[in-house]
Amino acid sequence: MVMFPFSFCFNALLSIFFLTSACPAAEAIPIEEKLPLYEYGVVAIAARLPHYRGSDEYSSYAFPLPYFIYRGKRIKANRDGVRGIFWRSKHFETDLSMSGNPPVSDDNEARSGMGELDGLVEIGPALRYYFYEYSERESFFLQWNIRAGFSFAFDGGMDVTYQGLISDWALVYRNASLFRDENIRFQLNTGPQFGDNEFHSYFYEVAPQYVTETRSQYNGEAGYAGWQVSGSILKQLTAKFWISLYGRYMNSSGAAFEDSPLVETTNNYVIGTLFLWKFGESEQLER
Repeated sequence: MVMFPFSFCFNALLSIFFLTSACPAAEAIPIEEKLPLYEYGVVAIAARLPHYRGSDEYSSYAFPLPYFIYRGKRIKANRDGVRGIFWRSKHFETDLSMSGNPPVSDDNEARSGMGELDGLVEIGPALRYYFYEYSERESFFLQWNIRAGFSFAFDGGMDVTYQGLISDWALVYRNASLFRDENIRFQLNTGPQFGDNEFHSYFYEVAPQYVTETRSQYNGEAGYAGWQVSGSILKQLTAKFWISLYGRYMNSSGAAFEDSPLVETTNNYVIGTLFLWKFGESEQLER
């Protein structure tokens, strides 16, 4: 099935606005039933997240978004994104990975006088290995992503700038069977992240002109960027309404950028919620 997932909406929009990661889509209808060819509606999203990994300052966001589901015979949209247009075998599958970071305003205390950071969008290929054959009801897989980061500025027109590469590994478990009678599904995700010096410099570099008595010069370094653990749960309330909760813990101890004066903490969290309202659907059904 399903809709474009929470992570896709967050990452694509909060970065042109953002974030990550990884909340399941609203597929609480038994997969044995035939489903509408398409559905449409709106989701309301709210989240609290750090200005960047290592920052002790947070911002909250809330906004509505439209959503659209399509279940064609050759191409389908499910909780992982669009399926059917990439290579897939019994245990391996290629996909598209997206993430990002919202703009960091110039009122961030650690970056005082350095100006704001533009919103960042990350996009690139992903490779999954399923430990057992893929199932819509339960899946356990290892995913490797490599993404290119692009900042977006809109002063006097849109300016897109390449900002380096980031990569991560994730061990992912998804289950929609354990609490099937309650129409609940959940996901768990954990793994490390890595970045090149250009990507880390975007967030953590301190150029000579920005050095102060409390902020030393720093050049970005490539390497380990920390570990993260995330989880999400989705509950179907009625035939037209769903609610989802999402949380992520990020630890930056031992990260290549840990010595940057812009790193104020090695522990960060992200919390979010999504409320989905289905407006309508097609009369044509697909399995």
